[in-house]
Amino acid sequence: MAKDLTVSYPVVITHDNTDVDYPYEVYIPAFEGYTQGRNMANAILMARDFIGLSAMDLREDGKVLPHPGALPNKTQDDQAVMLVDVNVDDYQRQRNQ
Repeated sequence: MAKDLTVSYPVVITHDNTDVDYPYEVYIPAFEGYTQGRNMANAILMARDFIGLSAMDLREDGKVLPHPGALPNKTQDDQAVMLVDVNVDDYQRQRNQ
């Protein structure tokens, strides 16, 4: 039995006090994409969703997932840098139910 593919990608989460609805902006450098969250936990969940959907699309198209790259440096006081992991196979199974 094949083992599930689990990946980890660095993300940069920036807090914006002026945005009342979605004050957490998430940048995923490996996918050159952005998402948002209502709070830090939701921002991480949205990043996981973005990575999972992107990985599914790439795999369905027969393309290789991007290299995660190095963990970026925090450049502002209102930023958090972290790794977000996704079990791509489990993510796809949940989406296909």
